[in-house]
This record gives sequence, C-alpha cells and structure tokens, in this order.
Amino acid sequence: MKAFRTPIFLGIFAALTSCSTVPEYDVVLANARVAQFSGDELSYLPAHVALKDGRIAAVVPAEEPLLAAADTTDLNGAFVYPGFTDAHAHFLALGEALETVDLVGTASWSECVARVRTYLADHPDVAVVRGRGWDQNDWADRAWPTSKALDELTDKPVVLSRIDGHAVVCNQVALAQSGITATSRIEGGEIVLANGRPTGVLIDNAETLLKVAKPSKAEKIRYLLAAERWCVDLGLTGVHDAGLPTEDIMLIDSLQQAGTLRMPLYVMVAESPEALDHWLDRGPLKTDWLSVRSFKFYSDGALGSRGALLRAPYHDRHDHYGLALRDRDYLRSAAAHLASKGWQMNTHAIGDSANRLVLNVYREALTRGGAQKDLRWRVEHAQVVSPEDRALFGGETAIVPSVQPTHATSDMDWAPDRLGAERMPHAYAYRSLREANGGWIPLGTDFPIEHPNPMYTILAATARRALDGHPAQGFQTNEALTLGQTIKGMTADAARAAFQESETGEIRIGNWANFTIFDVNLNEVTPMALPKTAPTQVWIHGERRK
Repeated sequence: MKAFRTPIFLGIFAALTSCSTVPEYDVVLANARVAQFSGDELSYLPAHVALKDGRIAAVVPAEEPLLAAADTTDLNGAFVYPGFTDAHAHFLALGEALETVDLVGTASWSECVARVRTYLADHPDVAVVRGRGWDQNDWADRAWPTSKALDELTDKPVVLSRIDGHAVVCNQVALAQSGITATSRIEGGEIVLANGRPTGVLIDNAETLLKVAKPSKAEKIRYLLAAERWCVDLGLTGVHDAGLPTEDIMLIDSLQQAGTLRMPLYVMVAESPEALDHWLDRGPLKTDWLSVRSFKFYSDGALGSRGALLRAPYHDRHDHYGLALRDRDYLRSAAAHLASKGWQMNTHAIGDSANRLVLNVYREALTRGGAQKDLRWRVEHAQVVSPEDRALFGGETAIVPSVQPTHATSDMDWAPDRLGAERMPHAYAYRSLREANGGWIPLGTDFPIEHPNPMYTILAATARRALDGHPAQGFQTNEALTLGQTIKGMTADAARAAFQESETGEIRIGNWANFTIFDVNLNEVTPMALPKTAPTQVWIHGERRK
C-alpha cells in the first residue's frame, strides 16, 4: 500500500511545486503611488500593481507582500498616472511635420523664406517642398504673405501651411501645376488675389485645389513611426486622430497588426460622401490597438485666418463673417444618417455661428425617432460659443465639447483683434463648457498645430499662461481647470469620449496597463516648471516603452 501511495504523493507534490514556480503575473510595478480620483480630487495610493497579458491584473496595498511575477520593477515611490491620451490630434501629420520645413516661431515672412532656402540646400533631391507653422499674427507685418520670394528660390512646387492648417502659401509653380488661376472658385474657400492675380495664399477649401504630389506609402510609414517615437517620449499612451482618409487608416491597421506600430489610436474617418458610403456599409473597425467608429466633419475654418464662422462680423474686418466649409443641408443629411447607424459624429467648429449651427444640427438628429442612444457626438474645439448655446452640451443629447487648452494661450494675444472685447468672454471657456457637459471634458492639443507635450496642456489649462510665462496673472483664469480636472481630461474623459472607459483612462483591474509615470507629484510642481517636467517611464499595453 505504501509503495502504491508514495509515487502518487510525490507526483502531487511535484505538480504543486512546479505550479508555485510559475509566476502568476507578467510584471509587478512595486512601491508605486497610484493616482486615484474622488470626483475631481486627485490622491495617491501606495500600492503594487500587477500586470498580466497587457492589462492590470491586481492592485494591492504597498504594505502587503509582493506578488509573484516574471519581472518586478521597483518604482521607489514614483507617481503612476493613467496613461495620458491626446483627445484631438493629427498623428500622421505630426510625423510629416518632422520632415518638412519647420516654420513655427518665425518672426517674419523673410525668416520663413530663409528657412525654405536652407531646407532646399539640405534636401536637394526633394520633389515637393513642404513646410508648416507660420503665423502672420506673430509678425510685425500681419498682412498675408505672397509667393514672390518663393518664386525666386526654386522651380519646384513649394507649399507652406499656416500654423492652423487652414491656409497655405505656395509658389506659382504649385499653382500652375494645379491649374489654379484668378478665375478658380470653390465653395467654402478663398483664393487671395492682388492686382487680379493669385498671391499664392489659399484659405480653407481652396487648399483642396492643390494637385502637387502626395507623400508615398513608404514616406507615410516613416511619418507614423516618427510620430510614435515622439509621442511616447513625451508620455502619451494614446491618440485620437481627428480625421484620416480610408487609405491611411488601413495602412495604420496593417502596421499595428504586424507589430510595427504600437500606439493605440482612436481614428476619425475624414468625411466625404464616398467615405460615408464605404464605412457605413463596412461597419466599425475595432482591435486592441485601433478603433474606428466616428467621422470627422468641418463646419468652418480657423480664427487666425479669419475662416471661423461668426454671428457678427470680425472686429478687424467688418465686411467678413468667416467661411462655411459645409452647408447646413449636407450636415443635416449626414447627421440623420449617422444617428440611425450608430456612428459618432465629430465636427470642427470654431466660430460662434459654426458652433450654433453644429449644436442645432446635432440636437435635431439625436432627438429624432430612429436615432440610436449614447452616441457622444463631439464638437471639436468649441472655441467661441455663445452663453445661450452652452446649454446644448450634455443633457439628453450628450453632446460633448472637445477642446485644446493650448489654443487659448496661443491665440490670446491676437484673438481680441478678431473677436472684440464683447465676444472674448465667450471664447476658450473650458470650465463653463465642462460644467455644461455634466462635469467632464476631453482635452487634446491638435498637434502638430500645437506642441504634443501634455505638460504644455496642463500649464495652459490650469495656469492659463504661455511657455514664456505671460500673462503673469493668467488669461481669463475664471475659465481655468484644476490639475485634477485637467488630468481627468487627458485620461478618463478622453477614454469616455472614445467609448473606451471600460478599457483605459483609470488604473483599475481589467483596464489596459497604460501608465505615464513621474518621479514627482504633479500637484507639487509650480506652473512654470511644468514644461520642464518629463515622465520617467511610459507603459503601453503592459510594455515599458520609455
């Protein structure tokens, strides 16, 4: 009997011993201070965080023994925040901007031309010279530039995008290749003329008339990977891309499926009649890395290029109200279709007239019979909203304001020229918009229009100050957000705006293990030290990426 029972006992003991040596978790982040929210209040829980298959598997108090894991990282009391997400950006465009002429911060048109000259010398083989980032509002001479100096530089097409992407200046070669003349016309766009001849400046929809060569697939892949590297380094663990054509979306999906691109992306489809037909027939796309269930529309242009659609004329151009990029009937038809099909509609609206239009179009579609529920339609930017229109956010229609705090500090020096003192309190009103929406608001940057660094967002949202510290007392600080509200805007609120609140945005069991980790408590960082504060670690889907 003993001889029979001994092998069984030994086998059971061996099996138990073997099981005990197999770690239950992939990684344990030990001795963390885990950011937690109680309402808008931010606190920190001393804890160990265990990861399994890319997700958070356990969070235990720091005084308890360490959990068994294949790997343990001692954080030594570092502060672990839910991974920061940029809720409105242009991911592919960021990578492209890194390889084009950088015109951000130029003090004059002559400086822009000098940078193009240098770029041409350093890139003799480039077929099309592209650049971005100029802003005539920062120059002593705020008039639109012209192509004259560019025409003298090269016989290659040159296309230089304004900082907001809603205007370009190009040389006459680019105009000629595109067949753009003084008689060319397009709804929702303007071809700026001087002495009856195109100056090279194209505003809003007029940009679509350009027919110069587009980036190749190989170039786009390079752009995407460059954007990923920069975003991860800055602490981003997710991005909402505000409008890509189907071709680029499928390229991203193929790269993610191959493991080449490892940035979680929520991508809005760049709206067109053809895109609507394709995706509404195909249905949403959802993987661990990519979500496509929304469309990006434009209702107007940008304030800086006087394309934002205003209810009253521009303060500095009394005969001008801005540009409507899509007419009401088209938006109403599209909205009704999307509401019945259950897709999210996200519409760029800057001016108070554009915001009123979009809010009313949304409300009509979402309250109509046959509209699906909880669609979380977003107004992207919601930059100038009349007080009486703010009430249309949130509530039964659950319309969401999606804003970018650094737009306020970028625009504050010249926005009063456009809007006048009476309308300025209606602009960049992030606290009021958040309250109208029931206490939450997704935050982004609109990069590469603004810098992708999320710490700049925190500075702009909380202190309402620019990187150089001005104004010392802050800009319209009655509309500032608290630190807790701002971090929620880049984490839980961003997740909610993308229907991902059960996957990310908070540090809780079952969510993706996405973390932005700092050695310092962000509550204790002074405002002007924020831009110099960088994450020490970044984790995405359970993998350390920085």
